[in-house]
Amino acid sequence: MALGHRAATVSYAGLCVSDTRPDTVTPDPLDAFELRWLAEATRLREQALGPLDAADANRAARTGGGSLEQRVCQRARVLDETRGGMADALRRWRQHAQLVALGLGVAAIVTGIGLGASVLGDGQRPVNVIWALTGLLGLHGLTLLIWLAAAVGLGSRGASLAGRLWLDLTGRLGRRRDETWLPRALVDMGQRHGVLTAWLGRLSHGLWTLTLVSALASLLALLATRRYGFVWETTILSEEVFVHLTRALGVLPGLLGLPMPDAAAVHRAGGAAPFAADRQLWSAWLTSALVVYGLLPRALLWAWCAWRWRGFRRHFRLDLDDPGYARLARHLSPPTEAAGVSDAAPGQLPTFHTDHGTEISDHARQALALELGPDLPWPPAALPVAQTGGRLDTRDARRAALDALAAHPVERLLVAVDARLSPDRGALALLAELSRYSQRLGVWLCRGELVAEREPIWRDALERLGVGADDILAEATTARHWLEADDD
Repeated sequence: MALGHRAATVSYAGLCVSDTRPDTVTPDPLDAFELRWLAEATRLREQALGPLDAADANRAARTGGGSLEQRVCQRARVLDETRGGMADALRRWRQHAQLVALGLGVAAIVTGIGLGASVLGDGQRPVNVIWALTGLLGLHGLTLLIWLAAAVGLGSRGASLAGRLWLDLTGRLGRRRDETWLPRALVDMGQRHGVLTAWLGRLSHGLWTLTLVSALASLLALLATRRYGFVWETTILSEEVFVHLTRALGVLPGLLGLPMPDAAAVHRAGGAAPFAADRQLWSAWLTSALVVYGLLPRALLWAWCAWRWRGFRRHFRLDLDDPGYARLARHLSPPTEAAGVSDAAPGQLPTFHTDHGTEISDHARQALALELGPDLPWPPAALPVAQTGGRLDTRDARRAALDALAAHPVERLLVAVDARLSPDRGALALLAELSRYSQRLGVWLCRGELVAEREPIWRDALERLGVGADDILAEATTARHWLEADDD
């Protein structure tokens, strides 16, 4: 990131947004997965708190085109820019998660060093090989069994204690309102696609790998610089138990060509004093057991979890059959978008008033905008400022405009619509309702710099509604002349 004048084009799941801002820092762009994650967090928020007023975001998504999933992501991005800040919260959460993971990694390294030193001691007393092995692998083995049980469906989110700790600590760093939906969405996505165990397992196995690597390094350093004797001790077990245990744990290291203690060495280690000639055998047995039964499984599981999570990020797609997205489908991609009026017609639309018997005393003229795209400015320079009203993008704005026109009808009312979108039932019904409060209603088919492929569809729908061909306008100049024309 750099300061200064910058022109950047950022791609969001197939939607390109050009951003030119002087002397600002360009925020870290969200990748395709993070944009879908943002859409999921927005869905959960709306599911819990109710739908947002998103007419402008819906319109921008429709105008942007693309698949339904791309439109959902575009809607989430525009909502975030205008009302949210959730994308910034996502970046903060990502930074907090990395910071907590770094702190846990440092703690794992320190723990491993301490573990290696504690099992060997200061060299003044012989090392009990059974206690040393239990100290090195006991907790690791227990947590590994719990995780494996969860991986095959016998556990839940609680299987990864390190993962839960990471989530809790990350959540404590980010207590802002928008940040709470992000981990919820990520956990929900992981649970529904069966990768939650792998996601949290990356951290758990990664921390254990660091711990065991540090313990191995500490163990080797102490064995190289101090003289240790190795014994085993028991009151009720026979020597044969330790012979079988040593032989069983030495099978895999033995396949690698490492020298392992034999039965005679086990018998000697059970004596009153350690046998000096066996020090290297027991050192190799202890370190190889740590590598083969501790370090290698954790490293391989970490690699597997990372592979699963990377594949999930690459292939994850929104579940558009979810009720939250199904509700958006009709707003973002009308079912008859290619041709015809979006939404099937009801039994009847409000009647378009062609006689216009309303009495007008001051020959008022007014122009309104109905769901224009964000690239179509309003009020436009082509129309007189005194004759332009507001934008009818929300239910409240439409109600206020109807109330005002009911109190003060106008002689001519010009309504600008976005001709790049299909005419829907609600727009046609509103035009019919607006016609009650004007002696003559005109519709301006705005299209910006693009070719309006749906302009013939609009003309056909408006003519069937009752709007005259002379009152359907396609150019800014024609719209102005129509608004200022004298009916006398």
